[in-house]
Amino acid sequence: MIIFVQNQVSQLDEPVYARMCELDESSCHVIYWNDYGIKRKEIDPELGRALNHADTLNYRYPYTWIDSRHHSWQKLYSETLALQPRLVVLSDIPRIARMKLALRLRANGITVALRSDKNSLSDTANTGLYKFFEQALTRLIFNALAPISQLTVQYYDWPKQRLCIPFPYTTNEKKFSPAMQIRLDGRKAIRKRFGLSKGDHVFLSAAKFVERENPWEIIKSFENVQRTRPNAALIAIGDGPLFSGVKAYCKDRNIHRVFFPGYVPFAELQDYFFAADTFLHFAKIEPWGVSPQDALIAGLGLITSVRVGSAQVHMTGPLNRFLIPLAQTEQYAERMIELSDQEDIYTLFESARQSAQEFTTAACAERWVRDLRR
Repeated sequence: MIIFVQNQVSQLDEPVYARMCELDESSCHVIYWNDYGIKRKEIDPELGRALNHADTLNYRYPYTWIDSRHHSWQKLYSETLALQPRLVVLSDIPRIARMKLALRLRANGITVALRSDKNSLSDTANTGLYKFFEQALTRLIFNALAPISQLTVQYYDWPKQRLCIPFPYTTNEKKFSPAMQIRLDGRKAIRKRFGLSKGDHVFLSAAKFVERENPWEIIKSFENVQRTRPNAALIAIGDGPLFSGVKAYCKDRNIHRVFFPGYVPFAELQDYFFAADTFLHFAKIEPWGVSPQDALIAGLGLITSVRVGSAQVHMTGPLNRFLIPLAQTEQYAERMIELSDQEDIYTLFESARQSAQEFTTAACAERWVRDLRR
């Protein structure tokens, strides 16, 4: 059995746990250690409010909740030990507690993996001696790594001879690549809502309106595109402190065909992807970024900044031209125009989509269960 110990309930991880249990009902158990239970309530630090990450799909898997207000990491230790795991994966629990728990479990002969998304794009990434000591400490405390991607493996310089099982932020293919009729119905509904025709090329962004996610660059790039491509439209999903300013800019500059649905709950998000042709993510700091990956699985074209980890991994070779340096509005606009004129975006991004397939819920769950049976 694999025990996953984490703080936050994740809409990305729950489908993986449920799929693992479908493949092998005794494959995993999740232990949550927080002060609110299994319904996610934490405040988003960039938006200052809780977000609705609930999905319409029902995920069933065994779990235990430990109230962090009344129990320390030692309760985590005893509960984990009682389940007699073969492997324990520690995610986002507080660092000191995570280190203590890992060392105690390893003293009992249990393999303990660190799940991490940290890489050179992270705002907390270390360099020089600090990075060297971080790598050494990680290897000392953990005898396995569960990285989000190869970027994390490279950051920690994880030895090839030591256990490494990828645990990415997954895209649920049942949600973002369902039966064709479901996708067509979603596409039709959203386009009808905004008065968009079949021949319009729809760009989509799904981001917080904060400096880190760079919504101004998207708007200004689209402004350039619209001058020569009147059939282009932009749906900019999201909310945040820059929202009102961006909307006012579009009104003052008379930028047409930009639509602001505001914050869209996770359960409704996929229909906007089905309605779009190209996804945009021009973030200044994005160590991974699951939305660009969702877009690839949904069959969209993709343009991002060079600071988006998922794009670096999936968009290699000729597709690398769609990763643009920061503050290069003209280059963003050029690539947007290129894709608005492209007749077969689906085929163009085939290699990136195949890469993203390894980061789906099904692929991740099957990998965990397969490795458990070895």
